Amino acid sequence: MKVLHVEASTFCNARCPLCPRSLYGLKVEGVYPEVHLKADKFKTVLENFPERGFVYFNGNLGDPMMNPDIAVLTGLTNCKTSVTTNGSIGSRDTWLTLAKEDVEVVFSIDGLHDTNHLYRQDVQWNKIMERVKWFIENGGNATWKFIIFKHNVHQRNQAEDLANSMGFKKFLVEDHGRNYGPVLSKDGEITHWILPADGSKQPESSYDVKAGIERYKTTHKNFFPEEKVYNINCEHEQQSSVYIDARGRIGPCCYQGFDLPEQPFMSLSNFPEIKKTWSTKKCNMVCAMSCGS
Repeated sequence: MKVLHVEASTFCNARCPLCPRSLYGLKVEGVYPEVHLKADKFKTVLENFPERGFVYFNGNLGDPMMNPDIAVLTGLTNCKTSVTTNGSIGSRDTWLTLAKEDVEVVFSIDGLHDTNHLYRQDVQWNKIMERVKWFIENGGNATWKFIIFKHNVHQRNQAEDLANSMGFKKFLVEDHGRNYGPVLSKDGEITHWILPADGSKQPESSYDVKAGIERYKTTHKNFFPEEKVYNINCEHEQQSSVYIDARGRIGPCCYQGFDLPEQPFMSLSNFPEIKKTWSTKKCNMVCAMSCGS
């Protein structure tokens, strides 16, 4: 069975502070291009994977629901399909179509009405709840994914109770490691800090926003793997998965799926050459950073 990870769109309505599309929630122009995956392009890509068993639309840089044709894309897969979203986007017709297609939707909701926006900046609670109801009340298969931070960990049980009362089929709690850093407003001012749920870190008083912007523009130039042989725990190999970006290009994984001068998109055909570096002291930079130990 082949698993396909698809980037439906690199647009997003949120400013999550620890997402790579921004610097702690501050959008820096010209770093990442914004594009929607076209249905005709996706249809052609799917012809390469006739034995696909699972397709999941999960943003590397954007939210899949930003693509106005997301229900068209999910309708092309002909296999088990999932969409992960912040839940505040999309027309009623789109949500009803996803429910009818039996697409699983994973709603990334990190808290309640008074805390979700602290990480999911610019995401409006009432719009999430509206779309959840559209989807579930029309038979949709919904999962609530709750990422824990210091500011929301006390609401875990309350959120699960709400999920159950609304008809979510699953409630997942995650700690994905993106749990420490300042939060910047649209004007580049620090408004608060994201901190780990266990209280192991505290805010810094000396973070330099201007210097951070300059580092962000050349972020991948600032990482140099140690000269050693890394143990690579490769998700692409373990899961028999591939990554399809919003331009319809096929790569081994989302970690290699960025499109920067310092880190160009890595196509699937180049994977054997990447793998050769694992047995040397000059490991591929992205493999070392993402899957190496």
